[in-house]
Amino acid sequence: MIRNSIINHSRWFLFPSFFVRYLSNQNRSIVKNFDKKLFDYFYACRLKEFNNNREQMSDHIRTHIESILKTSSALNYLISLNSTNQQQLLSLTISIEQLRDILFFAYEHNIKLNLIVKHLIQCVSSNANHKLDSNLFIELMNLLVLHQQKYYDITTKDPNEILQKFINHLELSLTKDQIKTISLTDLSLLCSAMYRLQISLKNVNLLDYIAQYLIDDEKKKSLSAVDKQNFIKMLTLSNYGEKTVAESLANRFNQSFEQHMRPNLHLLSYEIVRMTMRIGIYFSMFRFYSDRFFENCWKLIELESNSSMPSYRAKDIIQIMNTLIYMGYIRKTSLKYLDLIRTHQQMNQFNDKSERLVDVLAPLAMINCFPEDLLEQLFTKENLNRLTESRMKEKLFFISQSYRIVCASSQRSLLDQNYLKTLPHHLFGSWEIEKRKRPYFSIVMQRLLECVPDRLCVKSAFLLKHFKSPDIIICLNAKQQPQIIPNGTMKNISTFTEDDCSVFALQVLSEEELCTNESFRPLGLFYSKAHQLKKLKYIPVIVYPNDSLHQIKTKNEVFEWIVQRAQKTELLLNENLL
Repeated sequence: MIRNSIINHSRWFLFPSFFVRYLSNQNRSIVKNFDKKLFDYFYACRLKEFNNNREQMSDHIRTHIESILKTSSALNYLISLNSTNQQQLLSLTISIEQLRDILFFAYEHNIKLNLIVKHLIQCVSSNANHKLDSNLFIELMNLLVLHQQKYYDITTKDPNEILQKFINHLELSLTKDQIKTISLTDLSLLCSAMYRLQISLKNVNLLDYIAQYLIDDEKKKSLSAVDKQNFIKMLTLSNYGEKTVAESLANRFNQSFEQHMRPNLHLLSYEIVRMTMRIGIYFSMFRFYSDRFFENCWKLIELESNSSMPSYRAKDIIQIMNTLIYMGYIRKTSLKYLDLIRTHQQMNQFNDKSERLVDVLAPLAMINCFPEDLLEQLFTKENLNRLTESRMKEKLFFISQSYRIVCASSQRSLLDQNYLKTLPHHLFGSWEIEKRKRPYFSIVMQRLLECVPDRLCVKSAFLLKHFKSPDIIICLNAKQQPQIIPNGTMKNISTFTEDDCSVFALQVLSEEELCTNESFRPLGLFYSKAHQLKKLKYIPVIVYPNDSLHQIKTKNEVFEWIVQRAQKTELLLNENLL
């Protein structure tokens, strides 16, 4: 995936929770209880091998580990190593089974080896276990979770490449036949563990196996809400986007959702809302559009925005809102989005939480909604000094620039010039990256240059720097003849009257800016940019990746095509009024 693509420019609207998770005390309690049940499950599986004789199993594992570590007290030895982080003292070669036994033994005795697991992984013999047992793999992944492993280093926040390479090596070694033997329960636990580790799956056969469960569930209706969410989270994290999976999810969800909506709107369970959010994230991951599913999402927004007290978690319901905005599902009653935010604002969801406030105001800025009190609460010197992460700066820049354009009557400046000078250069986009993503851009540019008497009649630029998509500018008079663009016109076109000429801004879209299953439906960021261009008196013109402009033979027909496409663009914008 291209880092600087327009879709990634939108991603920060959608997935702040993928990278930073703030758990309440209640959530920590739930996780702790889940971890206990998780270990109990694998403990019971092992106990069966010893005919439910706990003492025999415990003695066997302890003596086995002491022989590996060459110590008379495995418990004290592991406590000492982990507490002092003396990894250099641990010099041994172990198998994957032995690594699993060490982690199992330690956790059974309430020791979390979070400091030495990375080194233990390095001790695993690379020649061991050519044929990895799927049950061993699943238990090992969950034990890594229980020992608090992450895809990044806890102290430095650097990627834990040792853990990631180790896990991907193991899961890629699983054969298709081995994967077919994994039970539904174990598959769900595997997905849960991998998601908590935040490490994606690379084994296509394993991903296909997970996807098939979701496809079959449309008719069988056999998956629990927890299993289904685990599968969706894993496919999303692994960038596994399939139309058949999405269609099955949408059909199954719509049936269930609409059935629950009929008797009583207020009886919707937490799991239904959670499922809505998860499916929405999955659809937005690979830009799948489902009008009926999004309509049901909208009903949830309406339900919550009309309530005096929030019925669901702000994190979930706001994520659903962000998905609708990102996917371009915008309705004339989009002020319901603001009503939703106000409902959660009354519950102090944004007090002293500047990151959460940014994650709310950035999507609202996409639909030209700027609550002044929340902007004032966010744009303080203290918050700006605190929000130094590049992703946050990009959002602040987007909010500020959008506000300046849409609320032109306001004299207030959200970001001063000194702050703008400190922004990383990549926030303003890259010619090379953007044009490489959209090869048709250069073709359109060349065709227009062939049709004009002077190269100054056509220009390419980033008109709005908070959108990373480039623009092609052309001026046509009332007779649809090209005009030279004077210097400075792109910043201020008020010198051009409607009688003189019209200034068209051609938006040559890339594949990533359109829905995968509806190739003529752009994502929400296009509507946002087009509206802001109109505020600046430009006439937006949508140009699709494989359009026909280059095939038009005569110059007059080229200019006529631009005017007609501008009219179609206007109709498209009217269908999604902001």
